[in-house]
Amino acid sequence: MALSCSLGSQKRPVSSLFAGRLVKRPKCGPSVQEAALRLLQQNQNVDDLLTEVSLQDCLVSTVSSDPPLVPSAVSASLLLGELKREAERRRVPVTTVTVSVLVQRLKELTDATPEILRPTTRGQLCGLLQSCQELLSQGALCPDLLWNQLHREEKFPKLEVVFHLHSYNIISLQHILESQAGRPWLVSQLKALCSLSPTDETRPVQQRVLTWALQVLVGAGFDVDQVSTNKKLSVFCCSVLDLLLLWFLETVEKNESPSSAATGAQTWIELLDSSLCGSLVSAEAFQRFLTHCLRTTLTHQPRLTVSSAISLQSDWTFAKTCPLLTRLFRQLTVALELKKLFSDLQQILSTHEVNWRLVLGFLSTAVVYSSSAHATLSEVLDAMLRAAFQSYDLESLITAFVLARQAALEGPAVFSSYSHWFKRCFGGSSSPHAASKKALVFLLKFLSDLVPFEPPQYLKVHILHPPFVLTKHRSLLLEYVSLAKTRLADLKRTTGVSFSTDVI
Repeated sequence: MALSCSLGSQKRPVSSLFAGRLVKRPKCGPSVQEAALRLLQQNQNVDDLLTEVSLQDCLVSTVSSDPPLVPSAVSASLLLGELKREAERRRVPVTTVTVSVLVQRLKELTDATPEILRPTTRGQLCGLLQSCQELLSQGALCPDLLWNQLHREEKFPKLEVVFHLHSYNIISLQHILESQAGRPWLVSQLKALCSLSPTDETRPVQQRVLTWALQVLVGAGFDVDQVSTNKKLSVFCCSVLDLLLLWFLETVEKNESPSSAATGAQTWIELLDSSLCGSLVSAEAFQRFLTHCLRTTLTHQPRLTVSSAISLQSDWTFAKTCPLLTRLFRQLTVALELKKLFSDLQQILSTHEVNWRLVLGFLSTAVVYSSSAHATLSEVLDAMLRAAFQSYDLESLITAFVLARQAALEGPAVFSSYSHWFKRCFGGSSSPHAASKKALVFLLKFLSDLVPFEPPQYLKVHILHPPFVLTKHRSLLLEYVSLAKTRLADLKRTTGVSFSTDVI
């Protein structure tokens, strides 16, 4: 019986036996773990560790539909511990070591790649930036120091790299623009990225990065709330956008149709549509930006006088305008409400010296692309004529004539012929010049001053369809008609009919 009890006491489950062995093992875990970590740290290179961490996260991202926003705790702690150890060894702040290693790793990844990163490089970069997020949260990374080191490198960093730095909340583009080196770097990067000839694979990335950059610039430069918050940033953003527009206009002037600059200018223009509106750009800010583009364009290098415009405007029709310029004007016409567009044009013409070639090219594009342009422009011209005769403003009168002629050059399907417009505005007793002799003299003197510059077809219109005059003022009209006929004779042109008092 005693033997039976002894044997029964020895019959224990295997699990309990293992449990007992575990209890009896000496407690050496912490010291062994610490020794293992010390061994790793003594033989670990921080550059290699950062590479391993980013590659690990890259692999996670490729197999998981929902990649983690931060690296694993083990990877982050190893990386942070090694950075601190290295900082202690060098006797410098840990942020200095972090930035030095990170810049070197970024150069290795992206320095030899084109403006658009390869998919594998992009994946490794995103994994690296996930690690940087954890370092930033632990106070081991300084964004200011990182950007200071990055922009010292020639042609570095690429705009797509900054796009990812911005997306991971490591360095914002707004912060970069506030730095002294932000503007020239961004302008050169935007030009380079625009000038690429993208493939089907790279085009979406190019569009996404460029759209993001323009959204930041337009939002910070033209949103009322953002401008009031940071006026310095607003000025920087506007200057960047102005430099890009200047680049576009210079490309148009050089007529570099087969060049990379022309490709870049066209890409930039294609971005100027309503797709810019979003969380970073309100509709109001976008409208203010486009109005600014219109004013800047039309006042670019105002070399030509009104007399030159009158003589040369037949060479500035829609069909003869540079396609790049037409594309810009079309974008503005589509995006802006037509009545406001012509109102802005009138305001620009009355307050600024303008480039008449650009002004008339814009008007031609607007009337060609907008079905309601005829009625809207007619209202604007009528208002300009009324204002001209009310205050005897010669500038308003000249502007109305030049704009009416330019629209008429696009054909009767777009706008009334010049003869029809002139008869409608000046052929009746209710015309603005018929109110007084002073108003009539104002008109006839204007027409007389134009004679030396007038193309013959307009002189013929004025002779065959003269402005309305009272009988007592007929001599004033005859003086103008005589002057116009003399000019036609000098040009060896004739009106085709004899002028008589019956025509008046």
